[in-house]
Amino acid sequence: MSIVQTIQFKIEHKYFAGFLQAAIDESGVKGSVEQNNKTITLILSEENPAALERFSAYTRKYLPHSIFLGKIMTERADTEPKAERFHSPAYALAPCPRCLEEITDPASDRYLDDTIVCTHYANDEVYENRDATYFSPHYNGNDTVLLCDASKVRELFLVTDEEIKALFSIEKPTLKVTVKDEELKEITGKKFLRVKAPYNVKSVLAALNAKESDITTLFFDERQGEPDVILVQEHLHMIYDNRISAPLELLDEDPVLNRFLNVRQEAEVSEAIGAYLSRGHGVSFPVINEVGVKKAIEFQPFSLRRTISEMMGDPRRKRLLENFTDRFPATGVKLKESLDKPIDLFTVLSMILDLENPGFETLSDKSLEFHGNGGLKIDMQFQEGGFDYTAMIGSVMSFRLAGTDVHYLAYSVFEAYGDMVVSVLGQLKREFKIDSFLLMGDLFANSVLFSRILSKFQISKPYFSDRIALDGKKAMKN
Repeated sequence: MSIVQTIQFKIEHKYFAGFLQAAIDESGVKGSVEQNNKTITLILSEENPAALERFSAYTRKYLPHSIFLGKIMTERADTEPKAERFHSPAYALAPCPRCLEEITDPASDRYLDDTIVCTHYANDEVYENRDATYFSPHYNGNDTVLLCDASKVRELFLVTDEEIKALFSIEKPTLKVTVKDEELKEITGKKFLRVKAPYNVKSVLAALNAKESDITTLFFDERQGEPDVILVQEHLHMIYDNRISAPLELLDEDPVLNRFLNVRQEAEVSEAIGAYLSRGHGVSFPVINEVGVKKAIEFQPFSLRRTISEMMGDPRRKRLLENFTDRFPATGVKLKESLDKPIDLFTVLSMILDLENPGFETLSDKSLEFHGNGGLKIDMQFQEGGFDYTAMIGSVMSFRLAGTDVHYLAYSVFEAYGDMVVSVLGQLKREFKIDSFLLMGDLFANSVLFSRILSKFQISKPYFSDRIALDGKKAMKN
């Protein structure tokens, strides 16, 4: 008899099965592991209980967690392990628990060895990480936090068990979490920060050196391409990533349609409606059916000058704008000075709310400060020629004039985006008679928007990819 485990792994990468093969090798158990697309099958013979116990002890100590790990089903079956040994390609992974033990244990022959590469997942080749990142004790604007002392994570941040599991997974993604430590708040001036556990040998050594000096955090300018994830309830998805996510096939020259078609292929549906909410690629709603693929709706690029001009051309909105600039003259000056600058919608909204360092991240962080239920009714309507930015801006100005709390207003903006998406998808469903919905884009990094979609659109089961990043980092559109 054998123990048979069927493990769902959400991506085709083979490293997790490779770690299981290494456990088989090290423990001497009679066993085998194989992977068929996104299913791993582990077979362990029960003929040697001592070897089984060694396997169990090894995996408890050295088998890393993965953000792609799904359901595990265990049964006993009258079957024998396969004879073939599993092999994994090399991947850009963080140092595994065995590597960390070698690097950080003073008794190890490889203590503080910066040449260590991971060979512990049945990989015949190794991945060598060349990282020029500089880690500093001084915070610089938009830095990411390197967590140097894992034991202090709950003292420094308000984090859930699921967030901790993700932070210390073998993929080492970046998460935005709430700051708990008052000193860290004072140093950074932030209530929410992007946090990352040591993710390669260089960062491990930097963190170890800092920890020995009683420094719990360092800061660094995170390079593009590192996995950046959003975790809402049990939903964990990559916003950006060029390191561990599934690469995109070239299915269309348009980057929006290409990502949409790749996600559609993953979801295994023939027809689908998408919502792509992106800072770099704009807002659009692509559709694919038997006729072909197209953007059924696409928001026109935002222009502050055009928006202000339209407000001045409407008597009611002109009066609103004048009242707003009279009440908030400094903001009025900033808006006037920005008319011909390449400035995006979220920067303008941040300016209207008088937030420092205006932009998407600032507005998003401010929205997270509101912990109630139900936002204000922000105008998210359409006019001939596209989305009505004038109505939206005017709506936010009106609530600001009415004395609405800034964090509540920021929250309402992202909730309104969620309501708009649900409404548009419902209309497109009726028009195209399609009920598969694929959601993408980096605006979903905001948990207010993400949660609103999950709560209001739950019955339609919107699909967010588990293995493809929701967006690609591009130059921001105006």
